[in-house]
Amino acid sequence: MKTPRALVLMYHQIVPDDAPEGWVPSPLADSRYGVGVRTFARQMACLREHGFATVSLDDWIGGRIPEGSSSPAVIVTFDDGYESDWTLAAPVLESFSVPATFFVSTGYLGSTGMMDEDQLCRLSDNPLFSIGSHGETHRFLTSLPEDSCRLELVRSLSRIRSLTGQTAIDLSAPGGRISRSIAALARKTGYRSVLTSKPGLLRDGGDMDSIPRLPVLNAHSPEDFLRLLDPRSWAFQMDRWVRMAKQSVRSLALGLGVRDRVRM
Repeated sequence: MKTPRALVLMYHQIVPDDAPEGWVPSPLADSRYGVGVRTFARQMACLREHGFATVSLDDWIGGRIPEGSSSPAVIVTFDDGYESDWTLAAPVLESFSVPATFFVSTGYLGSTGMMDEDQLCRLSDNPLFSIGSHGETHRFLTSLPEDSCRLELVRSLSRIRSLTGQTAIDLSAPGGRISRSIAALARKTGYRSVLTSKPGLLRDGGDMDSIPRLPVLNAHSPEDFLRLLDPRSWAFQMDRWVRMAKQSVRSLALGLGVRDRVRM
């Protein structure tokens, strides 16, 4: 019997279909990650039409994992905490009964283009959804002194627990920047798991300190999206190779003391 596997999709902002090309809701956003709302709805429909089981991060970590499928399960996540999580993404997800975890940079709540506290609380009230941390200020954790990193983690964790009443909180590392020592610090701080931007499949019993994810970009056609869901496909393997190469370059640059300019 095959070990259960999952693909963790990483979204950012969902944009109105009438938005001009390159539009972003906030200075924090990168237009490459802006997926149109109709495209997003088609992608969720695609998961259903092609028989992919969608599972929440909570269920996966809790061992409530779908079995008997030759295809990986799909876990949907969002980073940053844009207002579109509430206004655009949530209604689509609800219409397809797709669970999701929204990772928010708590220091940006209420800022232009970002969710406010009320929207976050209302999102967390829906049993389909959970809230995770994307740090407090979206600073890369690997660039911070240990004390600053700890404060970043503690403050975000505390605010999410206070606003939502959740006890189990997961961390998505801003920019995917993570190390073993920071993951250990996050777990010590009280986080249940750490998600990255490393490519790959999540396997039952896998490392909860380094959960891999696949970014969904506005450049992905319907065919590209389907290929990303197939670990045997050229598109999946190419994405993995390119991202691993970028991470190797980034690690080398950091080792040489060069400022990190490679965005994942």
